[in-house]
Amino acid sequence: MIKKSYERFNEEVYIIKLKNGMQVHILPKEDPYFTTYVELSVPYGALDLDYKVGQSEIKTPLGSAHFLEHKIFAMPEGDAFAKFAMLGVDANAMTSYNQTSYLFVATENVMPALNHLMDMLDTPYFNKDNVEKEKNIIAEELKMYLDDPNVVMQNQLMENMYHIHPIRYDIGGTLESIMDITPEVLHNIYENFYNRSNRLITIAGKVDLKEIRRFFQDYDEKYAEKHRKPKTIFPKEPKRLVNKHVVQETNNGIDKLMIGIKLQPKPLSKSEQIKKEMAMSMMLNILLGSSSKMYTSLLEDKLINQSFYIHATFERKAENIIIYAESKKVYKLKKKLVDFFTSDAKNQLNETSFERYRKVYLGQFIYALNNLETKAYLYGKYYHLGSSLFEVVDILTEINYQDILDALALIEKKYITTLIHKKA
Repeated sequence: MIKKSYERFNEEVYIIKLKNGMQVHILPKEDPYFTTYVELSVPYGALDLDYKVGQSEIKTPLGSAHFLEHKIFAMPEGDAFAKFAMLGVDANAMTSYNQTSYLFVATENVMPALNHLMDMLDTPYFNKDNVEKEKNIIAEELKMYLDDPNVVMQNQLMENMYHIHPIRYDIGGTLESIMDITPEVLHNIYENFYNRSNRLITIAGKVDLKEIRRFFQDYDEKYAEKHRKPKTIFPKEPKRLVNKHVVQETNNGIDKLMIGIKLQPKPLSKSEQIKKEMAMSMMLNILLGSSSKMYTSLLEDKLINQSFYIHATFERKAENIIIYAESKKVYKLKKKLVDFFTSDAKNQLNETSFERYRKVYLGQFIYALNNLETKAYLYGKYYHLGSSLFEVVDILTEINYQDILDALALIEKKYITTLIHKKA
C-alpha cells in the first residue's frame, strides 16, 4: 500500500496496486464522517462506439455503454439491487460520454457491500431473454426523455453542430440502435473494457484500511490476469457546422433559444487540457454568470428568465459551449448574445474581475471536496484523464488573465449555430 500526503488539503490517499492491473485509491476521513462512499469506474462511455484490440476493429451500436450499465446489475440469482437493499446500502450507476461508474453509499455493512459490488462486476450475465427484456425497458426510458422538450432541443442542437462525431447522439442511443444490441456485443465490450486492468475503485470516508487491504489481497490472488487495453477509434469530424440556423414551431408555452458554439479541439498535454477547460469555465462565468453585468442587463431588459444557463463540454475530439434561454423576444436575444461573444465580450473582461473570480472558483472547488460523493467522483474523473484531483488545484492556481483571453478567442462566429423553438 502506497501512502500519499497532501498537507495543503489535510488529505491522505492510500493506493493499492493489484497484480491484475486494478487500482484501489482510498481517501479516509475520520469523525464526524460516518458514511463510506465506494465507486468502481471504468474509462468506457457513450463515445467508445468503435474500437481496436490488436489488429481487430470492432463497431458497436449507439447506446451500448448505457445498455451494458443496466445489464451489469443482472446476476444469475436475480437483480443485484435486491442484495444492496438487503444490506441497507444505497447503490446506483451512471454512464457519461467517457466513463461508466458503479457506486454505493453505506454507514454499515461496507465490506459485504464491497464484496457484492465486486461479485456483480465479475459475473457478466447476458443472455437472449434478459437482453431482449432490457430493450423494452430502455426504449421506455428513451421515450420518457424524448417527451422532455429541452432534451429534444439539445439533441437537435448537437446534430446541427456535428456531422459524424458520436457526441451528436444521445448517451442512451436511439430506439432503433438499441435493437441491434445482442449478448455477444455486450460480452465483447465487457471483456475489452471491463477487465480488471481497466478498473479504478475509489473509497472515501470512514474506512478500515487493514480490512480493505486484506480484502483486495485475497481478491488479487483470485483474479491475477492482466488484459490489453482497447483503443477507441474516432471519425474525423469536419470543422464546419451542419446547420447554421434552424427555426421550428412547437407546442411550447414560450419561445426557446439554444446557441451552440463548436470549438476546435487541439492536441494538448493532460495538464494543458485541464487548464484550458477551467479557463473556459471561468471566462463564461465572468461574462454570463449570475453576478455578471450582461446577465443582469438581460434580466432587466426582460430578454431572459431564471431558466437561462450556459455550459461548456470538453470531450475527446469534441468541444462546445451551449447557451439556453426562454424569451418573449427570442430573435433580439439571439442577436445580442451572438454579437456579445463575437465582438463585445472582451470589453467586459478585466484583470481585477478575473482575480476576484479565480479566488471564488478556487474556494468553491476546494469546498466541494467536503462532499464524499463529489470528491470520489472527481477523483475518478481526473484519474481517468491522467491527472490527480489534488494536482488539479495546482493547475487552477496557475491560470492567469491571458488564459481567459485565450479562451474567449476560441469562439468564432462561423462556428456558432442557433436553434429556435417557436411557440406555435
